[in-house]
Formats: sequence, structure tokens, C-alpha cells
Amino acid sequence: MSACIGTDLMTESDQARWDRKFAAGEGPAHFEPNQFLVMNRRLLTGERALDLACGFGGNALYVASLGYRVDAVDVSGVALLQAKGEAARRGLRIRWVQADLNRWWVPPACYDLIMVFYYLSRELVGPVAVALRPGGLLFQANRNKRFIAVRPDFNPGYLLEPGELCTLARDAGLEILHYDEVPPEGAHDSQLIARKSAGVRPVSSEDSVERFIIPGEVCR
Repeated sequence: MSACIGTDLMTESDQARWDRKFAAGEGPAHFEPNQFLVMNRRLLTGERALDLACGFGGNALYVASLGYRVDAVDVSGVALLQAKGEAARRGLRIRWVQADLNRWWVPPACYDLIMVFYYLSRELVGPVAVALRPGGLLFQANRNKRFIAVRPDFNPGYLLEPGELCTLARDAGLEILHYDEVPPEGAHDSQLIARKSAGVRPVSSEDSVERFIIPGEVCR
């Protein structure tokens, strides 16, 4: 089974743009996990996971099949409807949240695994670090500015400087377990696995001022 929960405040233009993309089969419009995640299956041993900008939910579906309890967030209702249907077909229970990630409050000290694939918000790295439980992992991959050689029309504001993702994670207090830029011949993707130190004090909800709460189950 799957559960669809919570429609948060969102930018209508962003929602409409991504709805059009996913309806047209872009996005990517499939249910397969990112291979970077699959290749590091041995690290996926936690209980709770969060997939940010989940799209059709390939990564959320994959980690749910491993036994994680998953929250998956995207601005596009079109993508979430497809993902919800696929989760039901596979008999997986996932909580789907429609929200603008620029405004959505990430629950603190809640997740053992957070996945962010090909969605870039530099301001989100800090809240993501706070949302990890001690020992929790961040898997993130983004295009970097070498991607301009492949897509000259791509908005450079959505591209990382080489090495920038590693710096963002370190500045958020995370330990870098793995970082690379692939493929070797082009090196236009930055891939990261980072861990929250087990000695970090869990942050209470009182430490946050503005919050958009996920309806339903409280993190424990």
C-alpha cells in the first residue's frame, strides 16, 4: 500500500512547470533507482528514509523494498500520482508529500538516510544535515558546471562548481565518506555520501522557528 499525505505551500509556476515535464515523460519519468544508490547498497541499513525531489519515486521505491519507512517529497502532483500507483503495484507503503522544497520544513533528527538526486538548493544542505539522526547518511548527486559542455543552454545557477558539493556538506558539519565527479571522461556529475557524526546532539523541534509539519506519524 501507499499513503499520499500533505500538500504544502508551493510556487505555482514551479509546480506547473514540473507537472508539464513529468506529463511529457521527462524528469526522469521512470521508477528505477539511481545506480549510485544501488552500488552502495551495503550502506543502506537504517530504518527511516527521506527522498527529496523524488519525481517518479525510483529511489524511494528502492529503499522501501529494503525495509525503510520512507517519506518522499516532490512539487509535482503528476509525478507523485504515478509514483503512488507504482508503490501500490509493488505492495510498498510510502508517505508521499507534495511540497515546494524551498519552503518545506524538514523534520529534525528524524532520518537515517536522506537522498537528494539532481535537485540543487544550496540552502537545503544545512536543514538536511539537521534532519539526519546521528550516524545518518546523505546521498546526493548533482550536475556541476562541466555540464555546460553538454548542455550550453542549461541555467548555470543550477550547476555546482567542481568540489562545491563536498564543501557544502562539510560546512553543514557532515563527514565525507565518498565524493567523486563522474563520468571520468566528462566529470559533469558530483556524487556524495556524507554522514552525520554519532556525537552530534539531536535537534529538538523547539530549535526551529518556521515549520511546515508532515501530517501523520511523528518521528521517533
